[in-house]
Amino acid sequence: MDNVIQEHVIYDIQTQNQKIIKDYIEARKTETNLATSTQKVTSYTLNRFSRHEKKYFKDITRDGLLSFLNSLRKSETQDPNHKWIGTYNHCLIIISTFFKWLYNPQVGPNEREKPDVLLNIKQLTRKETLTYKPTDMWTQEDDLLFLKYCPSKRDRCYHAISRDSSCRPHELLKLDIKSVVFKVAGNRQYAERKSRGL
Repeated sequence: MDNVIQEHVIYDIQTQNQKIIKDYIEARKTETNLATSTQKVTSYTLNRFSRHEKKYFKDITRDGLLSFLNSLRKSETQDPNHKWIGTYNHCLIIISTFFKWLYNPQVGPNEREKPDVLLNIKQLTRKETLTYKPTDMWTQEDDLLFLKYCPSKRDRCYHAISRDSSCRPHELLKLDIKSVVFKVAGNRQYAERKSRGL
């Protein structure tokens, strides 16, 4: 019987917390232009935090928050590149922004103070400055091999432009036909990309 009561209480807590998360996301959409992907990550992180703690958000203590954040830590053998630190910091940012709103929803986002639950909890610094090794990068031979055997002209073109321009994928995807100027030099035809702050 006690297990049934406990499950019912946890269900009530999760239901109430989900309603608060939904209200928070709606408030953030009003305050900022919150991208759909950010909404999903925020909702997922806060739900995961809620399931970990099994308490109403306003009942969660600093120790509870630290317990959740410490559950994200990984050992040196599990994660030698310390990628877990990025996850830890990202979750801390989401939870910090959420708790500031939870305790001060009527105040503007920039005027919200840190509640006690967040005091003296800092982001961690990564030991590595780069997460990529030189061996992760393609060599010129790798590029030529890809271009030789890739069946799609479109994919070959995208790959060649990305390597030649060093643009990020989203920068290349913003290009339109007006961004490219076709030129002829002797018997060779080539294209130049107009740089519009890309």
